[in-house]
Amino acid sequence: MDHQYSIINQCLQLLKQSDMPTIKKLRVEIQLIQMKRLLLNDNLSSEMMRGCCGEDVFEGLLGQMRRICGGGYEGEALTDLMERIGGMLNILGGDHVAH
Repeated sequence: MDHQYSIINQCLQLLKQSDMPTIKKLRVEIQLIQMKRLLLNDNLSSEMMRGCCGEDVFEGLLGQMRRICGGGYEGEALTDLMERIGGMLNILGGDHVAH
């Protein structure tokens, strides 16, 4: 879990440094902070952290954040990112958490 938490922190740092419009930044930031909070939940199973929310999933998120924060946030890219984060939030905390 520490690695996943660290990746979320890296994503937040990328977001701070990007030139994305403020409202879009805030939407992504809120979702990432929510994910950090869920990662601190002691009830998360080790199977979940290795499987559907394993390090490779978080590495993929970081790669997507790098592309978007590098200027690729136009069009569907940001929507795709928000859907990805929303799906991860659903897995980590249940359907009621992401909305």
